[in-house]
Amino acid sequence: MRLPIVVLATTLAASPLVASPLVAQTASEPFSTRPIRLGFAGGVVVPRSGASASTLRAGVQGQGFVLIQLGALPALRANVDYAKLRFDEAQLQAGGAIDADRTVLDGVLALKLDLVRTGAIRPYLLAGVGAFNIKDQVTNATTGAQSFSDTNLGFDGGAGVGFKLGPISGFLETRLQNVYTKEKGFVDTKSIQQFPVSFGIVF
Repeated sequence: MRLPIVVLATTLAASPLVASPLVAQTASEPFSTRPIRLGFAGGVVVPRSGASASTLRAGVQGQGFVLIQLGALPALRANVDYAKLRFDEAQLQAGGAIDADRTVLDGVLALKLDLVRTGAIRPYLLAGVGAFNIKDQVTNATTGAQSFSDTNLGFDGGAGVGFKLGPISGFLETRLQNVYTKEKGFVDTKSIQQFPVSFGIVF
């Protein structure tokens, strides 16, 4: 993105010899080159299989991460994600519950590979592994409130596109998270898959 008009005009008036290379550098490297950056995002999470769309409704999710970029190597991204979904009415009746929801808290370490290293729009790929804590909170008319909680290994991968938003950069991405469960919880399943779809900013 261009510098604010007032700042650009002042720079050009004060030092026209310096302004030209400054504009050229901004055009060729519109993204920050700091080795450590912070990102935050939010959006929706769509269940896929195991606890599928017939079992869980789409929910909301948020994430924060640290992005470490060392030269031309793929960046290292350390994510913390939180998601909350509600169980479908049919699943509640089948399980004898009157209310139930699921929360997912995870920490993922991933590699981020930019497919394009120049320009103001940069698509990228993500691939990583992490720990996922899945908690089902269930309320039954006869037994009251119960919870099923377990932490398991999972894989996280996806794709996105980064773009400039003034002095910062934004991104839109989707990922597939596959968690290998060890306990049944509210739903009998050996794995849980969900798609977080996020819009966020990076400082």
